[in-house]
Amino acid sequence: MRRVYDIIVSILGESKQGGFDSNTLQYQFNCPNCADEKGYVDGKYNLEVSFSLGKYHCWSCGMSGNISKLILKYGNRGLCDEYFRIVSEIRESRYYNIDMFSGDTSVFSEDGLKLPKTFEKISLATTRDRKLYEYLKKRKITQDIIDLYNIGVTKWDGEDAAWRNRIIFPSYNAGGDLNYYIGRTYKDTDKRVKYRNCLADKSQIVLHEDKIQWNADIYLVEGAIDCIYYPNSIALMGKFLKKDMALYNKLYDKANARIVICLDGDTEISETKRIYGLLNHGRLYGKIGYIRLGTDELPWKDFGEVFEAEGKQGIAKVMRAEREFNEIELLV
Repeated sequence: MRRVYDIIVSILGESKQGGFDSNTLQYQFNCPNCADEKGYVDGKYNLEVSFSLGKYHCWSCGMSGNISKLILKYGNRGLCDEYFRIVSEIRESRYYNIDMFSGDTSVFSEDGLKLPKTFEKISLATTRDRKLYEYLKKRKITQDIIDLYNIGVTKWDGEDAAWRNRIIFPSYNAGGDLNYYIGRTYKDTDKRVKYRNCLADKSQIVLHEDKIQWNADIYLVEGAIDCIYYPNSIALMGKFLKKDMALYNKLYDKANARIVICLDGDTEISETKRIYGLLNHGRLYGKIGYIRLGTDELPWKDFGEVFEAEGKQGIAKVMRAEREFNEIELLV
């Protein structure tokens, strides 16, 4: 238990209690989110961390969640992995209350997100599915892209017909755990809905978070497939970004370079402007740009079409077309 306390202290600084006490399962710390908002540490120790619940809550700004998320957000993956190991040992030990860390289900949930039962990573060299091979070739999804994103395919499992014969695009969080996946049909004769999403709440995850470099330029695209064609692209999985979404909070807290919005060519420019205005304030002010597809200069609908038509050279051309809105343009 002391080591868990030490991990949190290494991230947040010393607690109000001034040190670890084996008889104490609840500690108060200065809140890092409040410090970010105010520009200084207020010394009020409003962030309460409960080992008995596996939760944290700030009584000032309202930030709350599982301890593991706190460590991952303000610490690093190594500390989070160590926390997982320690808590697993605690849960297995007869010397500790079984309810200890009971709220932190991110480590222990047996009902956690899992890929479809028949998921199998694709090998272009050995696949005998001609339709699958042709679709991937058309989309220029090569083996190196497949390996990087662990792209797979499903077969009929005898139970869930809706997931059969789909290309699966998995996503993993910063800790390397599966946080989402999308299935796409690939046969011309398939009359089902093309895309099927898993049951996880997409507003509370960052797609391919494990691959995001927060100190490099980030590109916001719409589709889950679009983001595999260019490093540091994040799919909105739609046309919207709102303040209550995990992606917005991660961008505002962690992004240190430019954020470039590149919605589909058939999307109204007003939606690009809305997202631009949403992000262009505080620590991100002046770091937001946009690219407009579907124009005479850039006639493609999305990153996927760009890559299919002109490969990496086409993507580079799109990158060079980045612009910024001035204040008057944002009002129109």
